[in-house]
Amino acid sequence: MLKRVIIPLTLLMLGGCVAKSVTPPKPSLVDGNGLPPTAVINHLAQRIVTELVKQNDALRSDQPIVVATPVLVGDMNGTNALAQQLQQGLMTSLHSFQFNVVDLNLADGLRVTANGDFILTRDWQQLSKNLPVEHLVVSTMSLVTNGMAINTRIVNISNNRVVSASQTFVTQKELANYMQPSEQIVSQNGILYRQASPGMNEVRVLGDGK
Repeated sequence: MLKRVIIPLTLLMLGGCVAKSVTPPKPSLVDGNGLPPTAVINHLAQRIVTELVKQNDALRSDQPIVVATPVLVGDMNGTNALAQQLQQGLMTSLHSFQFNVVDLNLADGLRVTANGDFILTRDWQQLSKNLPVEHLVVSTMSLVTNGMAINTRIVNISNNRVVSASQTFVTQKELANYMQPSEQIVSQNGILYRQASPGMNEVRVLGDGK
């Protein structure tokens, strides 16, 4: 018995021309369990950057821009593994839109060691002192019971003006490799609280030590 296989054709707009092409379906954020963790993060970053590009009212693509590590809204010095991966995804997505992305973590010189040759660093003393950058991408993350709200802005640091902004929400199920529901028994300020069921407190980001 012969089976008919239907292959969807997607219309692609390239430079004002319409072309037919067979393309695989894009990763869906409905359920992250079936995707590699970084694929879901990168898709989330692309969604955020698409909104930033849409709302942008000042930044030109030739102006240098730096992507800062997203932080927790209640602790501007706090971050986690999810935020660090999202930072990398935002840089990649901005570059795909042909923005002039500057990598802040490049050291002044290459370090040749027995373990390898390294150029990336988080030691501020090894970073370049004169980066011609006026625009930053900053993000804050707010944990809630079923996921995380992410607010992202492009800011002109010469006058603190917001030139673009994006708001998005991602559920715990969408990023199951990075977030898990709260336990039934949680600790707050050294006191144990027992909830009626798991998942009644804010989600927990895996690897943040909380």
